[in-house]
Amino acid sequence: MIWFLSITDCAPGEHRLKISMGFNNANPEQLLQRPFKSHSPLDRINLINEIRNLPFPAPGEYSLLIEINDELLLSTSIVVTTNSIPPTN
Repeated sequence: MIWFLSITDCAPGEHRLKISMGFNNANPEQLLQRPFKSHSPLDRINLINEIRNLPFPAPGEYSLLIEINDELLLSTSIVVTTNSIPPTN
Protein backbone atom coordinates (compact mmCIF):
# COMPACT_ATOMS: atom_id res chain seq x y z
CA MET A 1 0.00 0.00 0.00
CA ILE A 2 1.42 3.38 -1.00
CA TRP A 3 0.22 6.56 0.75
CA PHE A 4 0.77 10.02 -0.66
CA LEU A 5 0.62 12.81 1.88
CA SER A 6 1.22 16.51 1.18
CA ILE A 7 1.71 18.81 4.16
CA THR A 8 1.92 22.61 4.28
CA ASP A 9 2.13 25.23 6.98
CA CYS A 10 4.80 23.42 9.03
CA ALA A 11 7.12 25.49 11.17
CA PRO A 12 10.76 25.43 10.02
CA GLY A 13 12.76 22.57 11.50
CA GLU A 14 12.68 18.82 12.07
CA HIS A 15 9.34 17.02 12.36
CA ARG A 16 8.14 13.43 12.75
CA LEU A 17 5.35 11.66 10.85
CA LYS A 18 3.63 8.67 12.46
CA ILE A 19 0.98 6.42 10.87
CA SER A 20 -0.95 3.99 13.09
CA MET A 21 -3.84 1.60 12.55
CA GLY A 22 -6.17 -0.30 14.92
CA PHE A 23 -8.98 -2.84 14.50
CA ASN A 24 -12.50 -1.80 15.60
CA ASN A 25 -11.20 1.22 17.52
CA ALA A 26 -8.77 -0.92 19.55
CA ASN A 27 -5.34 0.38 20.52
CA PRO A 28 -3.69 1.47 17.27
CA GLU A 29 -0.42 -0.15 16.28
CA GLN A 30 2.31 2.05 14.82
CA LEU A 31 2.93 1.16 11.17
CA LEU A 32 5.44 3.80 10.25
CA GLN A 33 7.46 6.61 11.77
CA ARG A 34 9.81 8.83 9.83
CA PRO A 35 11.45 12.24 10.18
CA PHE A 36 11.12 15.07 7.70
CA LYS A 37 12.31 18.66 7.55
CA SER A 38 10.51 21.90 6.73
CA HIS A 39 12.37 25.01 5.61
CA SER A 40 9.37 27.36 5.58
CA PRO A 41 5.62 27.28 6.35
CA LEU A 42 5.14 27.98 2.63
CA ASP A 43 6.82 24.70 1.64
CA ARG A 44 4.65 21.88 0.35
CA ILE A 45 6.18 18.70 1.70
CA ASN A 46 5.30 15.54 -0.23
CA LEU A 47 5.72 12.41 1.86
CA ILE A 48 5.40 9.15 -0.04
CA ASN A 49 5.16 6.14 2.26
CA GLU A 50 5.08 2.50 1.25
CA ILE A 51 3.86 -0.14 3.66
CA ARG A 52 4.24 -3.71 2.42
CA ASN A 53 2.37 -6.84 3.49
CA LEU A 54 -0.14 -4.94 5.61
CA PRO A 55 -2.41 -7.62 7.10
CA PHE A 56 -6.14 -7.26 7.63
CA PRO A 57 -6.73 -10.47 9.61
CA ALA A 58 -10.50 -10.06 9.97
CA PRO A 59 -13.35 -8.16 8.32
CA GLY A 60 -14.30 -4.98 10.16
CA GLU A 61 -13.43 -1.34 10.57
CA TYR A 62 -9.78 -0.38 10.89
CA SER A 63 -9.05 3.09 12.27
CA LEU A 64 -6.22 4.99 10.64
CA LEU A 65 -4.35 7.77 12.47
CA ILE A 66 -1.81 10.16 10.97
CA GLU A 67 0.17 12.31 13.41
CA ILE A 68 2.80 15.00 13.05
CA ASN A 69 4.95 15.54 16.16
CA ASP A 70 2.41 13.54 18.23
CA GLU A 71 -0.45 15.85 17.16
CA LEU A 72 -3.34 14.21 15.33
CA LEU A 73 -3.57 15.40 11.72
CA LEU A 74 -6.09 12.88 10.34
CA SER A 75 -8.35 10.20 11.79
CA THR A 76 -10.30 8.07 9.35
CA SER A 77 -11.22 4.44 8.83
CA ILE A 78 -10.91 1.65 6.30
CA VAL A 79 -13.69 -0.92 6.08
CA VAL A 80 -12.54 -4.45 5.22
CA THR A 81 -15.29 -6.77 4.04
CA THR A 82 -13.34 -10.01 3.51
CA ASN A 83 -10.27 -11.67 4.95
CA SER A 84 -7.19 -10.40 3.07
CA ILE A 85 -4.77 -13.12 4.12
CA PRO A 86 -4.30 -15.39 1.09
CA PRO A 87 -4.82 -19.11 1.63
CA THR A 88 -1.71 -21.27 1.90
CA ASN A 89 -1.35 -24.22 -0.42
